[in-house]
Amino acid sequence: MAWKRFAPLLLAAALTALGMAQTPSPEAQLKLPQMQFTQFKLSNGLRVVLSVDHTLPVVTESMIFDVGARDEHKGRSGFAHLFEHLMFEGSAHAPKGTFEKLIEGYGGNFNANTHEDYTFYYTTVPSNVLETAMWLDADRISALNVTEAALKNQISVVKEEKRLRMDNAPYGPLMYSAIQEQAFSNWQNSHPVIGSFEDLDAATLHDVEEFFHQYYAPDNCVLTIVGDFDPVRTKAMVEHYFGWIPDRGKITPVDTREPEQTAPRRMTLPDAQAKLPALTMSWHGPARGTQDFYALNMLGELLFDGDSSRLFQALVKNNPVALEVEGGLGFPMGDYSDYRAPGLFAGLVVYKPNATADEVEKLVMQQIHEVEANGVPAAEMQRLRTKFSSNWIQSEQTTLSRAQLLALATMFDGSPEKANSELQNFMAVTPEQMAAVARKYLTSADVNVILDQPGAAAPAAKAQGGGR
Repeated sequence: MAWKRFAPLLLAAALTALGMAQTPSPEAQLKLPQMQFTQFKLSNGLRVVLSVDHTLPVVTESMIFDVGARDEHKGRSGFAHLFEHLMFEGSAHAPKGTFEKLIEGYGGNFNANTHEDYTFYYTTVPSNVLETAMWLDADRISALNVTEAALKNQISVVKEEKRLRMDNAPYGPLMYSAIQEQAFSNWQNSHPVIGSFEDLDAATLHDVEEFFHQYYAPDNCVLTIVGDFDPVRTKAMVEHYFGWIPDRGKITPVDTREPEQTAPRRMTLPDAQAKLPALTMSWHGPARGTQDFYALNMLGELLFDGDSSRLFQALVKNNPVALEVEGGLGFPMGDYSDYRAPGLFAGLVVYKPNATADEVEKLVMQQIHEVEANGVPAAEMQRLRTKFSSNWIQSEQTTLSRAQLLALATMFDGSPEKANSELQNFMAVTPEQMAAVARKYLTSADVNVILDQPGAAAPAAKAQGGGR
C-alpha cells in the first residue's frame, strides 16, 4: 500500500478503530496500519529487520548501536558522540570521502545522531544502490580506519560543535547539560552527551580502538532495511557482507541506577547569551513500557504539545507571561521514543521580563494540580488521542522513520513487533491514569527547578535544597 497516497484513509480508519471517529464510515473496515517485517539473527549476533515497501524505488538501511553517553566511563565522556563523527572518516576499503562521494553521487542521503542510550546511523538511497550502502556499512564496522590525524581533526570538530550549540548559544548550557546534572546524582546519567574538552583532548588511538571493539560489534547492533528490495536477495547480501564479521570484545557494564531523590533541588544559572529568562522543571520518570510510562507521556502531550496544549493556553495565550513552552517525557534530550529509564519528565518555559520565576512555576503547578483534581474531560481526551494518533501514523510514512521505529523497538523493547502495538498502549490510557501519574511523579517535594537568568556568568551557580 502506498503510505503517502493512502495516509488520510489510514488515519480515518485508525481513529475509527480506536473509537474516536464521530460517525461510522467505509474506512472502518480497515485495520490499523501495520509495518510488515521479517527478522533474523546472524551467527555473530547481528540482529536484522527487513520491511518491504515497493511504493517508491528507494530504500533506507540503518544501524543502531546499543551505546550512548550513559555507557561511557569516567574520563571518556563524549566518546559515543565522537564515534558518530569517526565512523565517516574512512575504512580499510573505503578511504575518507568515499562514503560521501558514493552515496551522494547516486542521489542518496545519510546522517547519524547520538543519544544518551544509543547511536543511530542511516543511509537512504535508490533501490539499486542498496548493495553499495551495505558494503560501505559492513566495511566501516569491520575495519574502521582511524588515524591520529583523523582523530585530532574530529576532536576539533566536536569541540567547535560544543562551542556553537552549548557554550555560546542561548539556553545551551541549560538544555545540554544543567538539567541532567541537577536532576541526576549518578555520573552515568548526569554528564552531557557531547562530553568535556578535557576528556576529548585526552583521547588516544588506543582508547578509540578499545571503544570500537567493545561497542561496535555485531551483537551490539540492529541492522534495519526498509523500502523497495527483494527480501530473499537482500537476506543473502546481509549474510555475505556482515556474516563473516567476528563478534569481538566484551562490553564493560556500567551501573545506571539512580538513587531516590529525597528533596527538591533549585539553582540559578547565569546565561550570558540569553535575552529572556527561562525556567525548567524536571522530575524522575517511570520505567519504559510500564502503564505509568504510557500515562505520563500522554500527560506530557496534554500539557506541552502545540498551541492547544494546557500550558501554552495558560501561559502564552490566556495569561501571557511566557513566549515559549515545551517539554514532556524524555525532554530535553529526546522524547518518549528515545526514552530508557532512568529518564526525566521535564519542561521549559521562556518567559517575559515582567513575570517572575515564582509566578511561572505556580502557573505550571496549577495546571498539573488541575489534572490531579479533575482528570481530563472526555472531549479534550478525544482530541488528545486524535492528535497523537495522527502524528503517530504520519510518522510512519517514510522509509527512514519506519526504519528507526523498528530499530528502537528491537533494541529497547526486544522485538520490532512492539512498533506496531505501541499506539494501542497509548490510546488505552485513561484520564484517571493521567491524574494518578501526575500525583505520583509531578510533585513539589521532588521537583528540580533551574532559573536561567540572562547576564554574565558567575563563578558558580547558586544551589539550595540538595542541588548539585
